[in-house]
Amino acid sequence: MAEGSFNKTLAIRSIEHVALEETKYIDDRRKGLIKSLKTPWEKYNDVSMGGIEWHTMHTIAGASGSGKTAILNQMETDLIALNPDEDLEVLSFNFEMLARNLVGRKYSKALGKTVQQIHSGKKGYDVSDDDFHQILAAQEKVRKMPIFYVDEAGTVDDIKNTIIQFAKKNPKKGLIVTLDHAVLVNAKQGEAERVILVELTKMFKKAIKYFARINKNFSVIILSQLNRHIEEMDRVGEPGIQNYPQKKDIFGGDALYQMSDIVMVTMNPYQLGLETYGPHRWETKGRLYFHFIKVREGEPVIAVMQNKLFVNEVKDLDLSGQMLNMNEG
Repeated sequence: MAEGSFNKTLAIRSIEHVALEETKYIDDRRKGLIKSLKTPWEKYNDVSMGGIEWHTMHTIAGASGSGKTAILNQMETDLIALNPDEDLEVLSFNFEMLARNLVGRKYSKALGKTVQQIHSGKKGYDVSDDDFHQILAAQEKVRKMPIFYVDEAGTVDDIKNTIIQFAKKNPKKGLIVTLDHAVLVNAKQGEAERVILVELTKMFKKAIKYFARINKNFSVIILSQLNRHIEEMDRVGEPGIQNYPQKKDIFGGDALYQMSDIVMVTMNPYQLGLETYGPHRWETKGRLYFHFIKVREGEPVIAVMQNKLFVNEVKDLDLSGQMLNMNEG
């Protein structure tokens, strides 16, 4: 992943070599020797080649309060819990929240209680001895998970160097890098936010190819904000196609859209004051909508999800027509 020099030449491979490589990959997948990492949501798995495929980049975007941090927090835990045969680690760059708060959200999900409740911050509620024993039980499960946090924000180069040094410690382990969220990456002197996003996505793409070359499993999941335009009256005034997020709604959407294999936007229309959502006037209360606006090896779809963000959980919602083709919406 080091910068090249003027004397550097680029590697050339024949199509024969690449064809043999692809055929072996297909054979290994059909035999179950190579698997994608299952996420906690069957709908996500259905869209994305069975889950998080190694050497891919996923972007999850959303407005504040749409659940994107809770989604990532749930995903990083369950990628480990649901894939016990995979030897992997998660390196989490969490520039928005304290790592302690993220673990508190894991306890919240495990106990089915709000963070306010487990912090004795809800009026009339104090953590009982029984509650605390449940928290200790949750701690025993969580603290053994191979998840590592980086709380300190840095530049793109800082992130790259941290990934390289971390990856050297366990070269044979698969590595999932997560970043919450993209616009909080530190700028170099005079660097604009959108330039940072371009450099960040280019760095991650180079990292994916680098680790693929040295046969180390590696994937990236990035969180990003939506522009405020999604909340303006012309977008939420009446249910219609204008309710749906588009690439231009994602901050730095061009770079993230181009470099990512999956781009998913989580929408919480009830939070926006919408009692129904989209041209088909879908129900909003208790629901989230996962808009897969880019699927590199498939079609864009909308997945209807159960909103349990009050206990930091999102679940599949069992509905007929739960996967909706965006082109038909």
